[in-house]
Amino acid sequence: MSSEACFLQDVAEVVDSLHKTPHYSEFGQSMVRVTDVKYGELDLSKTFRVDAEVFAEFSRRYKPSRGDIIITRVGTYGVFGKVLDTNFCLGQNTAAIIPKTIAPDYLYAVLNSDFVKSQIESSVVGSTQKTLSLKAIKALQIPRFRPSQELVIGSLGATFDDRITILRETNTTLEAIAQALFKSWFEDFDPVHAKMQGRTPEGMDEATAALFPESFEESELGAVPKGWHIGRLDDLLVLQRGFDLPAQDRTVGDFPIIAASGPSGTHHKSMVKGPGVVTGRSGVLGKVFFELEDFWPLNTTLWVKQFKAATPCYAYEVLRLLDFKSFNAGSAVPSLNRNHIHSLPYLLPARECVDTFEVIASQIHKRCRVNEKQIQTLVDIRVALLPRLISGQLRIPVTRTEMESV
Repeated sequence: MSSEACFLQDVAEVVDSLHKTPHYSEFGQSMVRVTDVKYGELDLSKTFRVDAEVFAEFSRRYKPSRGDIIITRVGTYGVFGKVLDTNFCLGQNTAAIIPKTIAPDYLYAVLNSDFVKSQIESSVVGSTQKTLSLKAIKALQIPRFRPSQELVIGSLGATFDDRITILRETNTTLEAIAQALFKSWFEDFDPVHAKMQGRTPEGMDEATAALFPESFEESELGAVPKGWHIGRLDDLLVLQRGFDLPAQDRTVGDFPIIAASGPSGTHHKSMVKGPGVVTGRSGVLGKVFFELEDFWPLNTTLWVKQFKAATPCYAYEVLRLLDFKSFNAGSAVPSLNRNHIHSLPYLLPARECVDTFEVIASQIHKRCRVNEKQIQTLVDIRVALLPRLISGQLRIPVTRTEMESV
């Protein structure tokens, strides 16, 4: 560790959120809660909304600025997120750290180091609901170096964070492209409308355009492309309950374990060949996951056992559009009966159109997978490098040489 250290309150202002349960609105401005704080960023895309009056009330104590850092205090405690977009107010169980006499990027790197994390772990209180107090946050010890060293350390950390953020944003954009293409072809029927008007479908070659009909016909689901049929969802795909795998029986390996809420560790064996699609059956409903490689779906999930008139990427988009929560058959614990989903009436497009979509969408998902691997590589390097810098084990000139080689 460096020869000097100070308390966080000596170099930054720590502002607690308003201890009050707000009234949420369907529309309005973002309120950041614990679930919106993620390493490297604040995710404002899925925040709860509040009206102007509530927003003003919760903004009196703290108004965000770029370079501030948000920390979670209750439940999933000790997670830090950088403030980039300032259009939010601070919700319950969070606090804001406003750097004053320290470089924001360096402070952020230190707060995410093992040195600070160990302090946080020893400071939390509570048995059922772990809580990190404002006093404990202010008392966190921050190692200090020469200003030039801190700038370099902060710059390296920010470089990693920025690259990781770009890759994540790229994946979000790529997935949005696949979803938009699915909607255009199989919901809005844009190619059919274009051909009816004597136009070549936008962004489509002649061979692909020829796969779509030139007119519509009436069905129980309304007007659909001529020649396409109406069946049930289980004519497209068949869902199957996942497999039991108690925690004590798991062995870390190469295959992802998929729970209702998403990836949940790895195992040395798989139960399903990829590519595959998984959604929640019990506990968490509504999330859908696409897996390119072999995996183990847990018993809290449903996985696509058979792709009949669908393909993996097509099935993924179909299930993403379903309102699974409306089929909740549970009481205290949300649960899903697959038979209720199987019986839904559904459009069965021409197989050639589905196969063509699969070619395009699968390339998008493969690109996303490459980006995910790059993200993990960057995270591993950052985890190995920054603690050695912050502890003083590495000198700055050596690190610059290592970074050039990376």
